[in-house]
Amino acid sequence: MLARQKKAALNTGVKHLLSLLFLLGTLVSTQAANLEERIYHATEILEQRQGSANPIPAEILQNARGVAICTILKAGLGLGGQGGEGIVMVHHYENGAPTAWRAPSAFNISGGSIGAQIGFSTTKYIIILNTETAVGQFVGTGKVKWDATAAGTAGDDTAVESESTRSLEKHAVLIYRSSGGMFGGATLGGSSIEVKDSINQEYYGPHIYVRDILEGAVKPPGAADRLYDLLDGKR
Repeated sequence: MLARQKKAALNTGVKHLLSLLFLLGTLVSTQAANLEERIYHATEILEQRQGSANPIPAEILQNARGVAICTILKAGLGLGGQGGEGIVMVHHYENGAPTAWRAPSAFNISGGSIGAQIGFSTTKYIIILNTETAVGQFVGTGKVKWDATAAGTAGDDTAVESESTRSLEKHAVLIYRSSGGMFGGATLGGSSIEVKDSINQEYYGPHIYVRDILEGAVKPPGAADRLYDLLDGKR
């Protein structure tokens, strides 16, 4: 009996070690890209969505307080985890009306879960931030724990088709996503979001922080011109 228990414990330990190695090996591809690469990736993601049969309504983009665009890789083999990177842009408001988009700021996202799960998935997200609180989750200092479910989200194609634009705008966060690969098991769960000051400073300058970007001290880069056109409803 004792020998079987030891063998079972050893097998469990080996499985967990393999899970960890699998997870680390799969998530290594999410190493932070520089800001210009992130901008181009974000532009491709939004361009693909807006050129699809189910684009994000122009009214939703025009009234958004901010937009976060990212790619997240989720992997698991018994243990699970996710890692990804992206950019967030804040919509400047004057007298209660949206005006210009601020320059992009870089962020990374990570998380983990335990349960029956195996496989991997790569998911591209466009996250519409409709409140200042929602924006704050992507531009706060240090790491911020963020749970999409708790944030009151909606926004896959089904949600867009079943609710009016006005109804959708009442949600704090809307999530549009496209997936590739396979994943079975636990749900996404909570995620940790971290502003990447090092990525921002490499691109904008050594003394630039996220607050400077939000306050408009940084000129929107030319690399984001196409992205701004898409956010402003141009094709």
